[in-house]
Amino acid sequence: MKVVIQCSATKDQTAGSFSMNGRRVKFVAHPELHEEASSRALFRPDDMIPSMSNSWRTHLLTYNRRADNPDHLLGAADLYSPPVYRRLLNHIGPESLFILSAGWGLIRSDFLLPEYDITFSSQGEPWKRRTKTDPFSDFAHLTESDIAHDESVYFFGGRNYLPLYYRLTCGLMARKVVYFTSTNISTDQGFHHIRYGSAGTNWHYRCAGRSSAGALSFHNVPNGRGPPR
Repeated sequence: MKVVIQCSATKDQTAGSFSMNGRRVKFVAHPELHEEASSRALFRPDDMIPSMSNSWRTHLLTYNRRADNPDHLLGAADLYSPPVYRRLLNHIGPESLFILSAGWGLIRSDFLLPEYDITFSSQGEPWKRRTKTDPFSDFAHLTESDIAHDESVYFFGGRNYLPLYYRLTCGLMARKVVYFTSTNISTDQGFHHIRYGSAGTNWHYRCAGRSSAGALSFHNVPNGRGPPR
C-alpha cells in the first residue's frame, strides 16, 4: 500500500533553504510577477543556477544524496505544518508515504525540500500560482518505488492537483484510488474514484486523518475501474 497526499501552503518556519550571494533562496512559480522588493533570491525550481551549468532541481537531487544537511532542509513530511503528515508518516512509514508538491512533483516523504511557495490554487498572489501550461520537470518518485501490480495507491487531494497526479502516475500498474468531494472533477479510466462525504476546506486532511485512525479502510476497495456507482 502507498499513500499520496497533496502538499500544504503552511510550512514549518524552521525549514532551511539554499543561499545565493548571501541571500536565502525562495522558490516560486513566477519570480517575474513578484512586484514587491524581497530579501530572498527568487527562482523557479527548474531555473538554472547563475554562473553554473545545472538547475536548482538538479542541485536538490544531488543535495539529497549527501550524507550531511548543511542547509537544514526538512524532509517533505516534516516541512508541512498540518499534523496529518506526521500522523500518516507514523502510521504507514516513510517508504509508503508520498507527497504531491506543486513545486517539485511527486516526492518521497523523506526527501529533503527547501523553502518554496507554489500552488495550483487560483487564490493568492500571482507569483505563487502554477498553471497547467507552466513547464516543470516534476519528480516522480512513486514510479521509481517497488510497487506490485495488485498493490493499492491512495490519493488525498483537491481537484486542482488531479491533472498532475494523473500525469505522474498514469503508467503505474497498480490499483489507484482517488478520494474526492467535488462534483466536477476530471476523471481518468485508470483510476478508481471514491466520493468522500464531508466537503469543505482541507477536507483531504480529514479524510486522510480518518484513514490513518482506522475510520476509513485502506483495504476494502473494489477492483473495478472508474467512479463507483
